[in-house]
Amino acid sequence: MIRNYFYLVVGVLCLLSAVTHEMNGFTTLFPALSNTNIDAESKVTFNYLWHIIATENVVMGIALVLMALRKNDNAGKYITQFVMALLAVRWASIAFSTLTSDGGNLTKILPESVIMWLLIFLLWLGTRRKEKK
Repeated sequence: MIRNYFYLVVGVLCLLSAVTHEMNGFTTLFPALSNTNIDAESKVTFNYLWHIIATENVVMGIALVLMALRKNDNAGKYITQFVMALLAVRWASIAFSTLTSDGGNLTKILPESVIMWLLIFLLWLGTRRKEKK
C-alpha cells in the first residue's frame, strides 16, 4: 500500500532521470568524446562522473519508492531531508559552474532549476504529510 504519494512520484522521477541520463550519455556525450583529441584520463573522468550522477539518481529513486510504501516516521523524514539537501547542493554546483563559465547566462540552467526545485518542493510536501489514522 502506498503511504506517501509525494515520495513515490519523486522516486519514480529519479529513476526515470537515471535512465534518460544514461541514454543521453550513450547517444550524445560518449560518441562526442570518442571523436575528440581529449586525453584518455579526461575521457575516463567524464565517463566516471556521468555514471556517478546516474547511480545517485537510481539510489535516491529506490530509497524514495521504498519509503513511499512504509509508514511515515522520523527516519524516513531524515532520509528525505538528506535527499533534499543533496538535490539543493547538486543544483548549487550546477548553477555555480554554469554561471561562472558562461558569464551569468541564467537561461541555460532554467530547466534544470525548475525540475530540481520542484522535486525538493514535492519532497518537502511529503515530509509535511500527516499519517491517516
